[in-house]
Amino acid sequence: MAEQQQPVMEADENAGSSHDSSYGGEDEVSLTTSIDSSIYQYRIEHGRTYHAYKDGHYVYPNDDAEKDRLDLQHHLYLMAAGNKLYLAPIKKNPQNVLDIATGTGLWAIDFADEHPTATVLGMDLSPIQPNMVPPNCSFEVDDANEDWTYSRKFDFIHCRQHHCAIKEKRLFQQALAHLEPGGWLEMQELAFPAGCDDDTLAADSAVARWSDLTLQASRLIQQDLDNPSRYGAWMKEAGFANVHVAMFKFPGNPWPKDKKLKERGLWMMQNHLDGLQGFALGLFTRVHGWSVEEVETFLVAVRRDIKDRGIHLWWPVYYVYGQKPEEPLQVETH
Repeated sequence: MAEQQQPVMEADENAGSSHDSSYGGEDEVSLTTSIDSSIYQYRIEHGRTYHAYKDGHYVYPNDDAEKDRLDLQHHLYLMAAGNKLYLAPIKKNPQNVLDIATGTGLWAIDFADEHPTATVLGMDLSPIQPNMVPPNCSFEVDDANEDWTYSRKFDFIHCRQHHCAIKEKRLFQQALAHLEPGGWLEMQELAFPAGCDDDTLAADSAVARWSDLTLQASRLIQQDLDNPSRYGAWMKEAGFANVHVAMFKFPGNPWPKDKKLKERGLWMMQNHLDGLQGFALGLFTRVHGWSVEEVETFLVAVRRDIKDRGIHLWWPVYYVYGQKPEEPLQVETH
């Protein structure tokens, strides 16, 4: 199993501690479940909305603020991967592609644009995707933890930032069963806890405490945010071949000296500033038992740390892909 690690990043010494197409179809979103109004009757909790289908399974919001953040996050992942939607060496003209945890659908839409002969299906618990999409792209509301009932097999299956809400070992088994021989599965996922290559991330800092408390809560609900570090081994156990693991360091803010890393850090900082309330409210109130006031007070200090360029933290983001082995040749016996 090939593994690719990122080098230690050099901090920018000059940065002190600062406290900054046309589409062919207009069909409605396609759903595996019946189009029922209950799917759109989102749970409202502490001023944020959450998915209605399989209510409570995914602890992060799906409202307009979160949709905007997901779109920003899409750009961040493209930036880190050299403006590529995926790293797996998929075949030139894939026919059937599945995007699990599609969110606002930008990855699926972009893939459909890049591969006009492919049929791209995006799956999510929330119907928050646009209606105006390429003619070869569609979306469905479904739960990837349930048995997959697709009649066709896929050349490529992609999953990004599901926050470990999908049971990965079962996901890998189902993906392997629903891939064409030679097809690829790629996972793109940020892991906790935050990393640091020097002593600038104090264990008692607000951002370190937020990282640790988030990881603790994820484990209590059996959605361990450290799982991405094990994806490579789990994919091999499931039967995938040619498994490759690449871990990218996403700076927490623009602290690095390198210009590309500095830009990535700027986007990552904004991603966390925009999403922090949504990341913390559900987990901390439901799992840790905090009040909304306690969460909001704590997040003031976390935001201050997120913007502090004197804290050289980074987040490990894993790109892991593997291939379904080609079927063995059938030897006729006489």
